[in-house]
Amino acid sequence: MQKYDAQVADISLYLAMFERQARTADIEESEWLSQLMALLPLDLAQIVIKETEDKMKDYLHIRGVLLERFKMKPETFRVKFTQHQRKSGELWKELIFELRNYLEGWLDGVKVNDFGTLKNLMITDQVKRRVSPEVKDHFLDEWGKIVDPSELAGKLDEYESVRSALKQHFPKALERKPTEKIKPVSPKRELKGKPPGKFWPPVLEKFYTKGKLAKRKF
Repeated sequence: MQKYDAQVADISLYLAMFERQARTADIEESEWLSQLMALLPLDLAQIVIKETEDKMKDYLHIRGVLLERFKMKPETFRVKFTQHQRKSGELWKELIFELRNYLEGWLDGVKVNDFGTLKNLMITDQVKRRVSPEVKDHFLDEWGKIVDPSELAGKLDEYESVRSALKQHFPKALERKPTEKIKPVSPKRELKGKPPGKFWPPVLEKFYTKGKLAKRKF
């Protein structure tokens, strides 16, 4: 098996293929970690080495550390499962393997381990698809962890109730009309019909006086 390259392979798919090949080769699970370490680039190997000695022997723990490093959380698996597309020239069985991996990552992440919980997850997912982005952002920290549709419905109803109460008690302020800009007065218009004063610039006073003299008859 080739070494892992983050620019080419998805870490979750890579680990899934590694585990399948390890089982096919009848490698004991206790030896998986040592086999995996030889396939990881230096930066990822250093992350593993920083774990405590007892946790370094736990493959499932290290697997979780690597997934966390690439932010592969339940919501990430859900999005990949629902949006993943078959690559050009890829076999359909390869697509099925990838979709199964994303689905299992999603279900394991939200701890779905029976049919009843799975049904709740499917209903919750459909409700989430009907929620506006604004509401989703409000629950962003816990959005991917909510599995129970009743829990989600309660949170959404409470959110809408609070928003409705706020609108009644704190209505939006009336929109003010933009202040009209005052057009600067042209020096010529200000000059017309007014005697020259000391507040005028000498140049304007000169032209005003010159115009007056031109109108006089000698």
